[in-house]
Amino acid sequence: MIIRDLETVKVLTDPLRLEILELMRQPITVKAVARSLKMPPTKLYYHIGQMEAHGLIRVVATRVVSGIIEKQYQVTARHYSIDRKLLGVDKNNHHSLTQILHNVLDGVSADIQKGLESGLIRVGDEHPVHQRLVLGRTLVRITPQQAQEFIEKINQLLKQFSEDPSEEAQPYSFLIAFHPHSQAKVMEGDDG
Repeated sequence: MIIRDLETVKVLTDPLRLEILELMRQPITVKAVARSLKMPPTKLYYHIGQMEAHGLIRVVATRVVSGIIEKQYQVTARHYSIDRKLLGVDKNNHHSLTQILHNVLDGVSADIQKGLESGLIRVGDEHPVHQRLVLGRTLVRITPQQAQEFIEKINQLLKQFSEDPSEEAQPYSFLIAFHPHSQAKVMEGDDG
């Protein structure tokens, strides 16, 4: 799904809503989301309403429980992309891009902190790789063609590992920022 308006971008990039979207990859009720996030359902209804109004989630099933209609929600897309026009560097959109980056990175930071505090995430090579925090930043020099191939391979891997998860599958968070480095113009003249 391509997001083409700033209001939907704001709805999408709220850290709590990003957590809700992760949980809604499979059909789930607001009560189940609330249990998972350890918060009362009443704190979620506004966010669910905003996400539904902007087409990020939809009702996929309903049932009557004790005379009340219980809804199951699910994401409307496997991937959400933001229209590049909204990420331009003009005066109006610069704040939006900055806000998106802050919200996404703050959400990742909070998720890592929760994982560390709960013992779900471990730091150090002595722990099994499936429990470790893998975090880093590197600079590589590759051609535009190699960059294209890299992104295609990442997308293939994500698709491969997100299709038909087994019963014992656990959720893992994946964040990638792949972009020309700000030093690219300076480095173009560098022979090393």
